[in-house]
Amino acid sequence: MKFTAVLATVAALAGSANAFYGQMAASAYELNEGGNYQVIYLTDYNTGSTYQGTLYGGFNACTSTECNVGFYETSPGGYDFTAAMWRTSDGCHNIDFNGAFSAGHGYCCGSLPCDFSA
Repeated sequence: MKFTAVLATVAALAGSANAFYGQMAASAYELNEGGNYQVIYLTDYNTGSTYQGTLYGGFNACTSTECNVGFYETSPGGYDFTAAMWRTSDGCHNIDFNGAFSAGHGYCCGSLPCDFSA
């Protein structure tokens, strides 16, 4: 019985080690020939890795539907992934990692930057 409990605890800890825990930040709205956008910055507190991606239209364009953002690693490592992002009417910034980092959906409410887990 004790062995089963220990095994379940180890499995739970291994699963959570793969999940994302970190910070989400965003630039001010910027403008180019293609329209406005925000740069989204992610910092993974588990590994120290940093990522950034361009959210075309910014969070204002992603309130009724999800927007896909291609992220690339700005720290050594070269990991790239695509995530869905959106902001809900209550001011929560959402990200669905679509399986990257073995993570799912995470969010934080209020202004950015903010800490979150997924």
